[in-house]
Amino acid sequence: MWRIHIRIFFILVIISVVGGIAIVLTFYRYGANPENLGISKIESHVDIGLQKVHHVAVKNGKKLWDLQSESVQRVSSQSFFSPLTVTFFPDVGNLIGLISQKGCVKDNKNIEINGHVVISQPPWQITCEELTYSYTRHDIMGKKNVSVKGPGLTMLANSMYYDLNTHQVTIEEAIELTLTQVKGLK
Repeated sequence: MWRIHIRIFFILVIISVVGGIAIVLTFYRYGANPENLGISKIESHVDIGLQKVHHVAVKNGKKLWDLQSESVQRVSSQSFFSPLTVTFFPDVGNLIGLISQKGCVKDNKNIEINGHVVISQPPWQITCEELTYSYTRHDIMGKKNVSVKGPGLTMLANSMYYDLNTHQVTIEEAIELTLTQVKGLK
């Protein structure tokens, strides 16, 4: 008689364990989605996230840009970097450095940056709020609050275009130019 009670007890234990496992697996399969846990939308769709990233874009054996970032999140066909440091390699002239708090590199290797962007190629410095780099044309377009500073010159505008192939900068829309005398130059 006592064997029947032990069998019933073990059967109930086994059914409880199997039922518990089924409940836990069902919760993790259907209930533990990031959307249900209150995590932000971008993080719920992240394909991969990395820290300390270094990426170099090369076209026809020539370095076009070198990107470094503290972190990256890959979402669909875009990589979101934060903060961002990029070095561009123009066909002529010195290297061009860029820093920003955040940016996005698409699969076609085009770069879009929003926020405070600082571009430097000593002795020149360009700042703007929005910047787009085109991989196919190898150029930079800046918009909103563009400022170009150099020896004895400060220029403010709404947009600028920097052709990295010819090393020419074109400043456009609502230009304000301030010239100051530089000591030692006549």
